[in-house]
Amino acid sequence: MKKIILLTLLMVSIGLSAVELNLEESVRMAIENNKSLQKAKDEVEKYRYDYNTVRGNLFPQVTFSGGYMFKHTNLPDSAILEMPSLSSMLDSTATENDNLIAEYLDNALGGFMPSQENSEYSLAGSIQMSQAIFLGGKLINGISVASKLYHLQEKRYYLEEQNIIFATKDLYYKTKLALELAKIQADALEFANLYYKQVNNMYTEGLVSEYDNLRAELEVRKIHPQVLEAEKNAQLALQSFANHLGLKNSELVLKDDVKLDDMHLIELEDAISSGLDNRMELELSAIGVEVSKVMLRYEKGNFLPNIAITADYNFFGMDSEKIESDDWGNNYSVGIGFSMPLFTGGANTYKMKKAKHTLHQSELDHETLMELVELDVRNSYLQWQTDLEKVDNQKQNQELAEMGLKIAQARYENQVSNQLELIDAQLQVKTAKLSYMNAQYAAVISYEKLLKAMGKTLK
Repeated sequence: MKKIILLTLLMVSIGLSAVELNLEESVRMAIENNKSLQKAKDEVEKYRYDYNTVRGNLFPQVTFSGGYMFKHTNLPDSAILEMPSLSSMLDSTATENDNLIAEYLDNALGGFMPSQENSEYSLAGSIQMSQAIFLGGKLINGISVASKLYHLQEKRYYLEEQNIIFATKDLYYKTKLALELAKIQADALEFANLYYKQVNNMYTEGLVSEYDNLRAELEVRKIHPQVLEAEKNAQLALQSFANHLGLKNSELVLKDDVKLDDMHLIELEDAISSGLDNRMELELSAIGVEVSKVMLRYEKGNFLPNIAITADYNFFGMDSEKIESDDWGNNYSVGIGFSMPLFTGGANTYKMKKAKHTLHQSELDHETLMELVELDVRNSYLQWQTDLEKVDNQKQNQELAEMGLKIAQARYENQVSNQLELIDAQLQVKTAKLSYMNAQYAAVISYEKLLKAMGKTLK
């Protein structure tokens, strides 16, 4: 005990930060700093975005595409043919009308011949729209599955949070227990040292034998390693709890003690009913069954037709120099599409049968889980009742051991008994204190475990 006090004073003197925490603060800190819970929260957001993505297929899908192009052509001389002129072939007898026709033909034929150098500018754009009208129920069922998976992930996050709360409470009480056990061992050593000094003084005065003196010294030496072991376990427990909370370079001071009075009376049948109604695992399993039902409807949709509306609008412009208002053109189209599978080699039938078996498996798993939950609640309840009985028994044992120690001290001081009887009484007191302390913490943990098994929200 003195070593612990000196260590605490040393930590304060060198400026080591001490963090005082009660159980509620510890739970809050564990939730804030737990990386697994943070990942689970991100997973919930991912499923929410997946749901929004699938739901977006209900709305028209509109795309726009366009392009601008400049084209320049420079043909070689060999590719340019010299066209004969019809006008030059007319003789003097040709009429004016003949000359007009020949000139027209020259211009027309010249238009078919490519220019040696040519530039062209073009701009085009297109807007396409598609809207699903009926997909055999697959789109609606797909959205339903995405929604259920999103809510499933939300409940998994809640379950993960509850597991962290329970683990934090468990570690908190185990750390407190380790500190209390170290204190009991330190008190036992302090008592043994005090007793050894008394015996040694009596031995010096010749009131007790050398054997009694040696036995008192031996008892001190026996307890000392136990104190060191208890101190080590307490420090390791503190460090483990600090790591769980995400704290570094801090000395923890746990303020809350075990409070058995905070426990409420619970009946077994009420506990089982609560577990079957509120266990999150059963809710997750029920969602899994619903997902399997939706997937079966989805596969049945493969036998139904798919109907969709499509529309597009295209506009374009082209000119050799500058695209002007009279160079633009456009076209548009609207249509409705229909498709229906007539023969797939039995693939759709096999998919539907597979979905039926998956649904049956999900229902069987749910029934099995209900049985396991009932067994878990019953086991947790019986363990809690057993631990409460242990608390009462160990409390009585401690009271009896303390009474026995007082009697043994009085008998030894009156030289009615020997030292062995006194040492045995001291050992019984220490053992009774340790057992009583263990029983109290075990009862608190088993109560929290029962609440968790009942599906109660841990805080």
